[in-house]
Amino acid sequence: MISGDGPLLTAGLSRWPTPLPFVASPPLYLALLFLAFLCFAAASASKSKSVPGPRAVFIPLAFLLGAFLLSTVSSDIPKLSARSFLAVLCIVAAGWSFVQLMGGEGFRGAVGPVVAIAVLLLDALVISWRYRQGLNTEAYQLNNNAWVGKLQLTWVFNLFAPLLLGWAIAVPRRGLAAFYATAWLVTGAAMYLLYSRMGVIVFGMTTVGVLMSTLSQWRRALGIVIVAAVVAITVVGRTTEMAQYVVSTIADPSRNLGVGMRLAIWTETMHLIRARPITGHGLGTYDVVAYALAENAADHEDLYRGAGWHAHNVYLHLLAETGILGLAAWLYLWSVILLQLFSSWRRATPRDRPTLAGPFWATAAFLMLSTTEVMIAARVHASFRMNLTLAFLIALALSECRRATRPQNT
Repeated sequence: MISGDGPLLTAGLSRWPTPLPFVASPPLYLALLFLAFLCFAAASASKSKSVPGPRAVFIPLAFLLGAFLLSTVSSDIPKLSARSFLAVLCIVAAGWSFVQLMGGEGFRGAVGPVVAIAVLLLDALVISWRYRQGLNTEAYQLNNNAWVGKLQLTWVFNLFAPLLLGWAIAVPRRGLAAFYATAWLVTGAAMYLLYSRMGVIVFGMTTVGVLMSTLSQWRRALGIVIVAAVVAITVVGRTTEMAQYVVSTIADPSRNLGVGMRLAIWTETMHLIRARPITGHGLGTYDVVAYALAENAADHEDLYRGAGWHAHNVYLHLLAETGILGLAAWLYLWSVILLQLFSSWRRATPRDRPTLAGPFWATAAFLMLSTTEVMIAARVHASFRMNLTLAFLIALALSECRRATRPQNT
């Protein structure tokens, strides 16, 4: 789910099929997840436990599902909305399964190393592809993993980087801490080589956020920062041309063609929102109604009609699809999650705080990235995968709240 499957084609620019094409099958990770849930359930590893964290999100989640259902019922394209709502229910079910699995200490203890390995595999795929493309060329598509678009990859890297950094600071075993720190450093390098301006900004903000949230562990953090600075200077030195381009377009957004494109799309989206402000046009219908109702529909790439075209802003996208009710429920859910993490962080001991800082800033990264892209349209496969990844992160965050604030740690 995280590493993007095995490659269907070889990593180089001159490509040929890999000897095990089934490893690159898009539904493979779903089959593995389902089998894993069954196996853990059969072994009684997923017994229902008294977990305070998940209960805190029951009410906001119920509001969100209610708002999505209302939008589905009132949709002008009910079949499309029904498919999207069914996908949302599947994601919620997967999230609940993740929560139950996280209740087992053995399973939770294995999550960190497995996630780090998965992210490192994705790092290797991205770096190898970018090296063969040329480090001073822009990246758009990377056709050696399931997270094809550079923006999808930017999201994955920024969602897991804060976790890896928090674990690197928190774990007492030096070998494991070094492994997490290495995974974080390589992830940062892979993300930088995608030359995503928003990705670079968010990575920097979440890194500073995690470090500021773990000042009591400054000795461990200082070593990581020093090594990171050396790696950053080396990588930037090898890619001076693109580094100047990224910095200059961040400093002067008018030089970034993507800014103008997004402003035009946001303007069109506002027309859709004003047409149906309360319940929206229907969950999962943006990539159809945007073509039918937008004034400049001919400007959209027809390739994405009904196949994932979005508002390039999650909040506007939700307003267009589910109206004010859907956006309000969405913000309520994420506010509760952030408050749960922050309150747990305040009550936790200094030793446990880094494990809460990671999920908090990973959630913040998602909310920041959501201002310029939409990667969570559940009906589209790549976005369905991203939703499952988010469900996994939420389950992990809530389990950290429970672990860090249990009686023996207070």
